[in-house]
Amino acid sequence: MDDVFIWIIVAVILGAVELFTGTLVLAMVAVGAVLAGIGAAVGAPLWLQAVLFGVGSIGSIFGLRPFLKQALESDTGAQAHRPFGTRAIEGAEARVIETVDLSGGLVEIAGDNWTAYPLEPDQLLEPGDTVTVVEIKGATVIVWKQSLPAGGRSVPSCP
Repeated sequence: MDDVFIWIIVAVILGAVELFTGTLVLAMVAVGAVLAGIGAAVGAPLWLQAVLFGVGSIGSIFGLRPFLKQALESDTGAQAHRPFGTRAIEGAEARVIETVDLSGGLVEIAGDNWTAYPLEPDQLLEPGDTVTVVEIKGATVIVWKQSLPAGGRSVPSCP
């Protein structure tokens, strides 16, 4: 088999294994394999291919990896703890569109209509009420309206 194909196979295998580790080390070694493959493609002898592989791997680990790692961490740093998908809806405010009781109802969350059920069985939520999404079950949401005491201040409680 031609040296070029061997280096390409090595680079692909290292890249695939990197997907499971996420450390960027194997990806940098794959860069060295690509560099050695380029050397093989232009007719470099095997010893020079090995040198290109070593220099490319070490150079990218110490030269390129820190910048890539910092860029990836800064991109995901603010978003790493931000929920997405249906998890982003939990804790959001919703507006009741149709009366919500034990038989269900309809709420609007960020412009989308959702079938809703109250968290507390005795709660009756009227259209126009503002509620909090407590949980998502499939295509329905469980909502809760915090009642205000006589003083008008919100009292934290566990639903």
